Formats: sequence, structure tokens, C-alpha cells
Amino acid sequence: MKAVDEKTLAKQLADLPLGELRYSDRLPSTNTTALEWVAQCPPEYSLVVADHQTAGYGRNQRAWHAQAGASLSFSLILYPHPEERLALPLFSALAAMAVCTALDAFKPSPQAQIKWPNDVLLDGKKCAGILCEAVWQGNVLSGLVMGMGVNISSAALPPASTLLFPATCLEDVLDKKMDRWEFLHHTLKQFIHLRKSFPSSSFVNDWRTRLAFLGQPVTITSIDGKSHHGIMQDVDEQGYLVLKEKTGQLLSFPLGDVSLRPA
Repeated sequence: MKAVDEKTLAKQLADLPLGELRYSDRLPSTNTTALEWVAQCPPEYSLVVADHQTAGYGRNQRAWHAQAGASLSFSLILYPHPEERLALPLFSALAAMAVCTALDAFKPSPQAQIKWPNDVLLDGKKCAGILCEAVWQGNVLSGLVMGMGVNISSAALPPASTLLFPATCLEDVLDKKMDRWEFLHHTLKQFIHLRKSFPSSSFVNDWRTRLAFLGQPVTITSIDGKSHHGIMQDVDEQGYLVLKEKTGQLLSFPLGDVSLRPA
């Protein structure tokens, strides 16, 4: 799948209110590059894009497979305003919603869902992952980096034996060739549009309608390995997952270092 040069990509994204653009044929991680760039205070919506990401990572530093030409790997620099700073963890939800609504533009429209807290599913399999990382100066927020990896073609998929959750790609589900840069445009456009209603109750309600496994048995595992089993009852206004255990007890889990698996 073709690569582009920075000038050509900038032209394709010219109608969007982006900041500066840095495109590389090969980078260890777009998030790492963007996090370093924040120190220079680039304009909001400055964008880092890589054709091939060699050391991408997700939550808990899990490796993210990103084969050259087969994946969409990018990071966006944001400067949340005061109201948004109270809902920083929900930026992952905003990014996931942007992918889902971008996919709505394709026919036949696939049933995109969000696996709480930060993965996008097609046909019940992961096609995109999101990682938001904040940059702090003491307790002052300098900026937020929203990183995303999207499996475009089947070459992006690692061996099934290495996966913690089944994976798929856009071309397999949509049964058509995909232009990575067109999909990048769709996703950024939706992200900027959806941010206008973020982090309102209406946004959280729209996010809730996209959540996979709502009302179903799931297992929540914390970073220390402790697991909790129950029904995924709801998510609250802060994005916390509410789990109903067999005993009827309700437990609340913040967006962060926990993972969800269907039972």
C-alpha cells in the first residue's frame, strides 16, 4: 500500500484546521515523537504520521504491531481547555468514537463498536487501538498526545498466537482496498467535529451506545493481575465502568490500567 511524502499528505489534509505536520517513512513510535515535540509548544492539532512504526506501544507498554504500508499510525497534539482537563481519560473515548463515525462513511457501513476503554472492534475483533498520554510540568498540564493505530490490510495483523484479543483489518471487513490517507482524513475530521460536544452528557450517551459487551458477562483485570467477574452494567459520566458481581455488589473501574475481556 503506497506511502506518501509530507508535502502530498499535507495537501490531502489541507481542508482540516491542523497545526504542523511531521511525516516519516519510518519511526520507532509516533507517540514518543509527539511527546518530545510538545516541549516545543507546536500549534494544537499538530500531527505526527509514520508509514512504518517499528516500536509502537499501547497501554501498559504492550507492543503494537505496525507493518510498513499496512497500518495507519499517527499521533495528534492537543491542548485541552479547563473543562476538558477534568475529563482527560475520556479523550480515548473521543478518539474511538472518531474511528467509529469515520467508518460510518463507508458502504456497506460496518458495525463498529468500542471495547472499553480504548479499542475499536469490527465483527467483534480489534481493528484499532488508542493511547492518550499527558505531558505534565509538575501538576500543570503541558499537552496531551492522542496516538492511534489502525489495521488497514491483513499484513498489519500479527500471528494469532501472539494476540491477547482477536484482531481484524478494515480491508477484510469492508472487502475493498482502503486508502490509508483518506481514512486518516475521515478520522481527524470526525475527531475535530465530535470534540465540539466533548465531554458533555450527550457525548457520553453516544459513546455508551457504541460500547461492546454492555449487559454481558465480562472479566475486568487490573494491572496487578487481580480479576473481577460480573455483568458490564454501565459506564458513568466520567467513563468509569460499572460491574455488577454475582452478589449484586456494584464495582466501579476508572479508565486506565485495567483491561476487559468477555467472559
